Amino acid sequence: MEKDVAIHEEAEAYGIDISLIRSNLRLTPAERLRRHDKALNTMNKLRAAMEKKRG
Repeated sequence: MEKDVAIHEEAEAYGIDISLIRSNLRLTPAERLRRHDKALNTMNKLRAAMEKKRG
């Protein structure tokens, strides 16, 4: 157990947000896929808007 704590502390010191990982692992796989799809759709809309602005 102490090794797990050390690994988490090392990861956090490196800049990894362990709380985000934990919150995602609380979701079901289907919920994670829905979040992914929503983020992907948002990214695609932003990309299309940037391309439209550039001409």
